[in-house]
Amino acid sequence: MNKFFFLASVSGLIWLLCLSSCNTGYRTDIQQLMSPAALPYLKNSKLIQVSSFDSSGGNNDRISVAPGKKATIFNAEGPGMIVRMWFTIDSRDPYFLRRIVIRIYWDDEPKPSVEAPIGDFFGCGIKYIPYMSQFLGMTSGGYLCYFPMPFERKARIEITNETKQEIFGFFYQIDYQKFEGALESDVAYFHAQWNRSIRTNYDSNFVIMKAEGKGHLVGVNLNIQSYDGGLGFLEGDDMIYVDGEKRPSIHGTGTEDFFSGGWYFNHGEFAGPYNGLIYKNDTLGQIAAYRHYILDPVPFKKNIKVTIEHGHGNQDIADYSSTAYWYQMEPHKPFPHFPIAGQRIPLRIVKPARMFEAEKLQFKLEGLKSRVMDMSDNGPEWGENRQILIEAHDKSSFGLDLNGLKESVYDMHLFYSKGPDYGNAEIYVNNSKVGTIRGYSPHILPNGKVTLSGLKTLTGSVDIRFIVTGKDELSKGYNIALDGVSMEPKRVYIPEWYILGPFPNPHKTGFNRRGLDSVYLPEKMIDLQKEYYGITKDPIRWTHTLTPLNGSLSLTDIIYPREYVVSYALTYIYSPDLRKAILFIGTDDGGKVFFNGKEVYRYLGERIAEPDQAEIELSMKPGWNTLLLKVENNMGQYAFYARLVDRENKLVVSTEKKHPSETEK
Repeated sequence: MNKFFFLASVSGLIWLLCLSSCNTGYRTDIQQLMSPAALPYLKNSKLIQVSSFDSSGGNNDRISVAPGKKATIFNAEGPGMIVRMWFTIDSRDPYFLRRIVIRIYWDDEPKPSVEAPIGDFFGCGIKYIPYMSQFLGMTSGGYLCYFPMPFERKARIEITNETKQEIFGFFYQIDYQKFEGALESDVAYFHAQWNRSIRTNYDSNFVIMKAEGKGHLVGVNLNIQSYDGGLGFLEGDDMIYVDGEKRPSIHGTGTEDFFSGGWYFNHGEFAGPYNGLIYKNDTLGQIAAYRHYILDPVPFKKNIKVTIEHGHGNQDIADYSSTAYWYQMEPHKPFPHFPIAGQRIPLRIVKPARMFEAEKLQFKLEGLKSRVMDMSDNGPEWGENRQILIEAHDKSSFGLDLNGLKESVYDMHLFYSKGPDYGNAEIYVNNSKVGTIRGYSPHILPNGKVTLSGLKTLTGSVDIRFIVTGKDELSKGYNIALDGVSMEPKRVYIPEWYILGPFPNPHKTGFNRRGLDSVYLPEKMIDLQKEYYGITKDPIRWTHTLTPLNGSLSLTDIIYPREYVVSYALTYIYSPDLRKAILFIGTDDGGKVFFNGKEVYRYLGERIAEPDQAEIELSMKPGWNTLLLKVENNMGQYAFYARLVDRENKLVVSTEKKHPSETEK
């Protein structure tokens, strides 16, 4: 026998004997436990259940948790694997889904590997919504998790009650498989992390999670509350960065696509074991949805960052919260500081993104005292988590001046707080009574609001005066608490245009387009009777168009073809003298503004048109002035907004250069 062949045969025999003696390796056991195809095979483990059953033999199968206290509901020695968790909760706190926290620790680690509000961990922290996926669910008042959670030495699960009331009943069952031998070296540990941005900003994607080490992403749920009631955030792409790559390793095509939906992203229209919509409220602009990466886990060897845009190009301001689920080798990098309970509860009132914060304003206190209060633990709605408290008494008064207002007409919204020692007051604006504050509530709440529509500000300022008129009989005081004042301009849009297009928008890629800087004939010569030639061989002419009352002039309905094109919008403005005016515009996508033949503004980029995306000062000459917009489109929606602000309202807009006085004659 060949010597080499003999040695190889002996080595192979030894390997087979070793495999035979080790054929119950625990990686195989984990696979057999998880695979339906392995159901007939015998299991080399023991199932143990830890539950809240009444050990006295009675039917009080629950535990109670005092406010501010934690309960350890699972503390087991390994090696083993948690295979099922079931809870149901009797809490009288309306926001217990966010105020009760679940934390899981592996192998006596000092920092948790799982840390999330209990509602968000199971799928939805906005409200309890029954749904069921393969690994998580909320059904008939219960909460279910089937993510496998292996551990080598020890596992501990803690529940912390951060409500201000006792949890009267916390029922639980936790099933785990107890193994006889060690886990294999490449078995990773389960992790879950919650994150929230109460008010997303325009500068960056919302970060769902970041982790360092070796592992793989297996799931995400996302809860969103819009600030304007719309669903513009559905245009946001998911972007996942793996192992330090500067460009996304995974770049999605939209939030609804991320959850395997599409244009008809509606409640109940789709659901599956790995993707689904849990909840949607079109009126409030809310969604809760999940995406599990089971057949397509995202591995990482060094690090991972999972992000998503809040609207295309991060244009939408919204409240984003997420829970990410992944496996990785320990140790893990500790999670960021976990927000306090008041900063986790859902929004109860949506306040404007731009508001004069009360604590930054100059009040005329007239002998009263004031103090700035930190409202962090009372909820997420207060601007910059603060309010100003005026220590008032019956029949006292104080004032507030708002200066530097640019617009001539506003809708004013004044936001105040309610509380157990707050009083009542009448509000006067420019010496006219506009509303009443009724401040009493047994709990501190952010939802007081007084609105004044059509407020004229010809002098650029507003005088607000508060007169305390008494208090509710249950109130302990007369204090007045203010969060801020919002001044929403009464937008009146340029009423009519001539539209001309489409012209070519040459491009190599979606981000390399030259249409805005390509000079076409309308920029050199405007002739309303002339035929032009644009992107097609057919002649095109100026078309008169009226602007809808909402200000959004949709070029999608006027221009064809409408993708990778540029178009022009023309009107004339009459001024009686030399004066300054402000032009506010918003374009989808890029745009230029020519005023009296001179370029005064340009924006090259992709965005959805919204009012007032740009503010441009125009120097009017006496007589008729020419305003020409050039709006480019990449793909999808195509529209623009435009309005003029002249405090004295002496400007006249007319596509035909007709002054009202001429019409009267």
